[in-house]
Amino acid sequence: MDFKGIWKNIKDKLSPLVEKVREFYEENKMLSYIIAGLLALLLLCIILLIALAGKKKEPDVIPGTVLELTEPLAVPDGPELPKDYTASRTPKEKWSEEEAEEWFTLPGQKEIDSLSKANDNLINEITGAAP
Repeated sequence: MDFKGIWKNIKDKLSPLVEKVREFYEENKMLSYIIAGLLALLLLCIILLIALAGKKKEPDVIPGTVLELTEPLAVPDGPELPKDYTASRTPKEKWSEEEAEEWFTLPGQKEIDSLSKANDNLINEITGAAP
């Protein structure tokens, strides 16, 4: 390899570019200083970004945050269920009259009025925005 030939080739190709930069500097000195300052700032930011991204910091272990058990974990007993409580049941096709009377209560006038008022408010809210 001929390093002198490669260096001369690079120099021949870059010399017109260097001349254009020199002419621009002579014509626009203030703009050249601004551009050079911005390029230096950009280079500094890139160097800082690379330097900060290269450091991988290990997370600090705060004393007392690591759980160390002195005894094995014990699951507490659940709440006691009432005597007549059934967790699941097989639903019947139809209830007898006695079963229905045990669980069904007739609503009073107060509950009926409250339900009526809630329905009226809902209807007014829906139709209030309508033209």
